Amino acid sequence: MHRSIFTCLLAGTALTTQTALAQDSIALDPIIVSGGLTPVAAAQYGRAASVVTADEIQSRSIQYVSDALRLVPGVSVTRTGSLGGTTAVRLRGHESNHTLVLIDGVKVASPDTGAYDFSGLLATDIERIEVIRGPQSALYGSQAMGGVISITTKRAEEPGISGRAGAEVGSDGTHQVDLALRGKGARGDISFSASRRHSGGFDVSGTPGGEEDSALHRSYTLNGRYFLTDNITVGGSLRHVDRITDNDNFNFAAPTTAGLVTDSIAASTAQETYGALYLDATAWGGRMSNRLTYSFADIDRQGVDGTGTKDADNTGTRRKIAYQGTIALDAATLASASHTLTFAAEFERLTYRENDPTIVFGVGQLAKREREQTAYILEYQGDFGNGLALQASLRHDDNDAFKDFTTYAIGASYTLPNNSTRLHASYGTGVQNPTLIEQFGFFSDFAGNPNLKPEQSEGWDIGIEQQFLDGRGVFDITYFDETLEDEIGSQFDVGLGKTVPINNTGRSDRRGIEATARYDVTDRLGLSLAYTWLDASEPVPVAIGGTRNAIEVRRPEHELSLGVDYTLPNDRTRLRLDVQRVAGLYDSNFKTASFLSGNPDDDFDRVRLSDYTLVNLGFTHDITDKVQLTGRISNLLNESYEELEGYATPGRTMYLGLSARF
Repeated sequence: MHRSIFTCLLAGTALTTQTALAQDSIALDPIIVSGGLTPVAAAQYGRAASVVTADEIQSRSIQYVSDALRLVPGVSVTRTGSLGGTTAVRLRGHESNHTLVLIDGVKVASPDTGAYDFSGLLATDIERIEVIRGPQSALYGSQAMGGVISITTKRAEEPGISGRAGAEVGSDGTHQVDLALRGKGARGDISFSASRRHSGGFDVSGTPGGEEDSALHRSYTLNGRYFLTDNITVGGSLRHVDRITDNDNFNFAAPTTAGLVTDSIAASTAQETYGALYLDATAWGGRMSNRLTYSFADIDRQGVDGTGTKDADNTGTRRKIAYQGTIALDAATLASASHTLTFAAEFERLTYRENDPTIVFGVGQLAKREREQTAYILEYQGDFGNGLALQASLRHDDNDAFKDFTTYAIGASYTLPNNSTRLHASYGTGVQNPTLIEQFGFFSDFAGNPNLKPEQSEGWDIGIEQQFLDGRGVFDITYFDETLEDEIGSQFDVGLGKTVPINNTGRSDRRGIEATARYDVTDRLGLSLAYTWLDASEPVPVAIGGTRNAIEVRRPEHELSLGVDYTLPNDRTRLRLDVQRVAGLYDSNFKTASFLSGNPDDDFDRVRLSDYTLVNLGFTHDITDKVQLTGRISNLLNESYEELEGYATPGRTMYLGLSARF
């Protein structure tokens, strides 16, 4: 029934399409592409957002997107030891599967867990990273309760054929090669890139004489568009990633920290393919735009345990079809409109299955599980011309397995008459559906719970952005407060002899402060700052009944990043110094026998990890206008630290790279 309604909606829109989008658009002011169903001018955006550009990634000689995200306020990153280890990103204290991750507009989270592992995402071909913090379900639905990370890969910008080739070598047997080819003509453009990075790694268990845990990442990206006529554009994107990562054993109920992670030959592999096809057109002489999109994701994973025996083989898929139409409310064309209304509809199907009958614990685990959802969205964007701008959105999700939900959000921005002070604020609600793993189980010691309710949240923030010294400096400080209900946790069921996911009673509270600042001291010297204070807790069940509040783990209370940029008088050499301070970081205490006995009181013990400071130094040097030398030293002071208890982290490492544009 829902699919029939959806099909009729698409057909009706296609019949009204008369003219098309212009071939080229020029953004005169910075915009937040993923801030709404249509881009929003950054100076008018009411929600808290940060943007990391390709230039910033290059100046820091960053090779992994997750390392770029460490410098963004409101973001916490944890990695299981070595480069290539599972990497989780959390926004404002939420779980990693509460963060929607888009690459070129395509959802890339694993269908079974709802989370995206950033370990294999290299930064070489990344043009832009947008981080939208706070509940965004009113636009994006489930998985966007904590916010959105939208990543855009590079496209052809220059007419004709262009490209880039690069190589890097460094510590731990690291070597990388990458290549990009791009073409742009009068009727369209196309871009292709490929990269391969191998790290010999180190022993993440910290065992004396232990085996080094290596990682190999290969990624390929293709995107392009073609202007069929002056009125209609078609385009698409395709991305494939292969990953091979060595792992070590994690031992629940180990007596000491040193025993939590032990050396082994365990390894995991993954093949990820994402893509989208779209058609853009306009109607009514340019007053209305239309977009029809089909997107997909296929993720296959395999693994072997510490004895070399196969212990994982599964497949997850996502299929999504979406329509979006935007109409100018106060002008003859969208380009000249100050007020717009966007309406959208989408249908999504998720599937997951175990593939190998020799490694499952029951025939039922081989069944292909699936879930469907239809959504309808409205968004208003308005610029009132007096410094005030509003964004408001409403979304209804029709689920086939859970209660239907309606979420909403509003954001406001007001620039004072002095044109140097801007106030911004937002309020929104969020929803997170149980994952397929939580719903169906799939493991011998973990039972699914089909009666789970979706998690729900509401949150607000308010902030001020202030320019000073004639625009040479700017700071932005935001206070946020969010509440999460029906948070999904876990509890040991004595009758089943298994751990079962449950909806916790009580509320999970998150509040904090996000601050950023930038100051161009001179034309050559620049300073930057990002700071987050986070107070996050969750209710956890206790053996005698009821709940108690506990600190959320793997989200530091304080995180401070300081940056210094300096360009040498030769105008070809740029230096970048980054200092990161992390304090108040907790992890679950897995060193208790309760993990074997099933005592829920001890399941939620916390252990505080040591505070630490990391110093990174990078440089770029333009040998010619097209050839560049890059280098960096990570963890310059060779700090010993932990992001997760029991996992060793890299010491001082050094890298040197060379790239050429043509």
